[in-house]
Amino acid sequence: EQTQMEEALSVRELHRGDIVTGSIVQVRDDEVLVDVGGKSEGVIPLRECSCCDTRSPKEMFNVGDEIEVMVIKVQDEEGKILLSKRKVDAEKAWDQLAELAENHGSIEGMVTEVVKGGLLLDVGIQAFMPASLVERGYVDNLQQYIGQTLTARVIEVRRDARKVILSRKALLEEENEKKKSATWADIVEGQVRRGVVKRLTNFGAFVDIGGIDGLLHVSEMAWHRVGHPSEVLKEGDEIEVFVLSIDREKGKVSLSLKKVLPSPWVGIAEKYPAGKIVAGTVTRLAPFGAFIEIEPGVDGLAHISQLSDKRVNHPSDVLTIGQEVIAKIIETDEVKGKISLTLKGFAEDQEKARAAEYLEKQEAAPAATIGELTGANAEPEPVSGEDEEA
Repeated sequence: EQTQMEEALSVRELHRGDIVTGSIVQVRDDEVLVDVGGKSEGVIPLRECSCCDTRSPKEMFNVGDEIEVMVIKVQDEEGKILLSKRKVDAEKAWDQLAELAENHGSIEGMVTEVVKGGLLLDVGIQAFMPASLVERGYVDNLQQYIGQTLTARVIEVRRDARKVILSRKALLEEENEKKKSATWADIVEGQVRRGVVKRLTNFGAFVDIGGIDGLLHVSEMAWHRVGHPSEVLKEGDEIEVFVLSIDREKGKVSLSLKKVLPSPWVGIAEKYPAGKIVAGTVTRLAPFGAFIEIEPGVDGLAHISQLSDKRVNHPSDVLTIGQEVIAKIIETDEVKGKISLTLKGFAEDQEKARAAEYLEKQEAAPAATIGELTGANAEPEPVSGEDEEA
């Protein structure tokens, strides 16, 4: 009993700057009470709870937690011991960060704010990550990272200037190099690989297939004609692609999407036998004939000699691109992927269709006024100088 009484009466002597371990006895909205063995309970004001965490103390601490704190003032105006967890975290963080910077190490930190030029992260102290070092490429919206915990390389620490610079890009580049090496080791022509669309251009799309950006040309995106890659894909799409060719010296890979899609030419001879009447759309005109799409990805050729019962000097004399026509199958070659068509015998139907199209355009155009037809709305011609004098 005497020993217990002595322990109860014993009071830890505290000094400013001491780092001590205490037990949380109460958590309030704006402060935390901690038993550090002093004459009274110590108080951690809200501003001293964390360098960067703006949450309520009730979200950061629990009663019974043991934490390390620094003594700021042994006794304030109210007789309380003022404590700081923020300063302890900072002391530890500076030492840790200096070691990490020296050894090219990494650290985790929560993004707390977007500032001009980058992000602020809580790593025990406030650290800065330039916008150019957040991702491997350009980031348009930095707000998306608020509240996220990121792992980054410590690239600069200057305690005297209270400056810490982080780079997430450095780690991402290293990870990408590892992926790239692994991909080059096992990639071969004819493989089907999974990738992510990284960028669209007018001529195709670049697809990341594991650290390597392969080119998917617009002509390899579908069996039918694709005007622009955005008609088929968007950035971020996960797709399966066929490896067409590899140039290891130049580090280039050509890909195909249509090679992993069912070919519309399979079973085409059975579907379109000779003599069958089909409807189609003129997609291209050439001096030797017209290409007519009879279904997506399947074009037939109507030779110039098969465009009309009359002599045709050029396909554009009787057809226009986009025109819908009726044709008959002459021959279907599934192996060569060719279909021969004739428009002969349907000339009257084609003429009627063209006439109807012309009339529709005329009806859509604004009607001319009487003034426009008679010239009544025309501006009067300027009077000559002689007439003016007269």
